[in-house]
Amino acid sequence: MDTIEITLPVTRAAAERLSEPAERARLGALVSLAMASEATAGELAEAAHLLGAAENKRRTALREAFADMQQAAAEAGITPEELEEELAAWRRERTEDRTGDTAARRR
Repeated sequence: MDTIEITLPVTRAAAERLSEPAERARLGALVSLAMASEATAGELAEAAHLLGAAENKRRTALREAFADMQQAAAEAGITPEELEEELAAWRRERTEDRTGDTAARRR
């Protein structure tokens, strides 16, 4: 994903919390999601809640999301092998985008 650093006015407490790189990354992802209108209001509220949640709660939510995706894929008749192929293709495309490597595209 192409990212750009921006400056936003926030409270001192928020600024202190955002001094942590992981917090900035999580908040940046949330803002990007909200601005892209890819999520419902409920999904954004849940994401905002998870932003401030303990790490174990975030990990549990992530595991649940992956389990839901696996179930949906299985119900759609998509095999684990097909998922792995798609993931590999996505990784190649992402690498190409970062490096401008067109040789990888021809493989």
